[in-house]
Amino acid sequence: MQEFFSISLIITQHLNRSLGGRQGVSLSKVSRYKRGLSHEENTHILLCDLGGSLGIDQDFSKPRNPAITCMNYMMYDFGVFNHQDLSNVSKLRRALSFSSFPWMNCNVTHPMTKEPFFGEPYNVFNINGMKLVVLSGYGGTFIPEEKAKNPNLHISGLGSSVKRWLRYIYDSVDPDYVIVCISDWSDEIDEVLQDMEGVGMLVTGSHLQEAGGDGEESSDAGGNGMTGNAVLSPRISASQYETYSVPEEGTVPLYHHRHNSQVMHISLNFKTRTSTYEYLGHSVSLIDQEVSQLSEDYNLLDLVHYHL
Repeated sequence: MQEFFSISLIITQHLNRSLGGRQGVSLSKVSRYKRGLSHEENTHILLCDLGGSLGIDQDFSKPRNPAITCMNYMMYDFGVFNHQDLSNVSKLRRALSFSSFPWMNCNVTHPMTKEPFFGEPYNVFNINGMKLVVLSGYGGTFIPEEKAKNPNLHISGLGSSVKRWLRYIYDSVDPDYVIVCISDWSDEIDEVLQDMEGVGMLVTGSHLQEAGGDGEESSDAGGNGMTGNAVLSPRISASQYETYSVPEEGTVPLYHHRHNSQVMHISLNFKTRTSTYEYLGHSVSLIDQEVSQLSEDYNLLDLVHYHL
């Protein structure tokens, strides 16, 4: 067991089925970046997606979703849905049937039972003997099939769902460290912050809107190399994506990372004690520019070409 170790959390979002063979960030280049990290000593990698990478809202008639094929090859650890993924529930369910990793969400539920509709709301990762739990939720305002007579799923309140599942996790799992990941930042996030006792870190993804209406082309939000036909929602300012801490009386300060890039790297550092684990701090990097300059992972591209 390592005395000092780190966890590299690589977070992708809004890749819109960008597989490779193009400028900017793609799954192929993220795969190359992850491979480089794997050679670092005492580093454990968790690769996740905060939504918008499957291309569910795009026209595609092939039996397999190519983004899922890429993510399986890259050994993603978990995924979280956003409004783009939920835009077509039947297509999403078909894509996930080929996924070899969990897609988690605590507040996308069955309309009758209110239990999670897609798999589990959280996952437990055993890293260097430490129990790391990741809980995820959907914070967007888009309600899939809202006008349908018999909707297949229901969006429960985010604040109450996170609070309920955090209590269950601490009662049943007894975690050493907890991370909450929420896709599509919205005003309801403020309610979630009131019930984050025992959470080490909250990671929120940005909610992007399609360009158009104002006649402007897609833009690079915050200079982070974001590409694709999307711009930041006007209600979100660049300052809201800065790293900041909110110390509260009687609780451990929580760190919130609201980002508007396509790929982010959070490195968390820990020290092994006799029966516990000490959190030593973390660093955050928006790595769009670095990833976009990498070469392609041609094994990944060959695999996708074979399945298509």
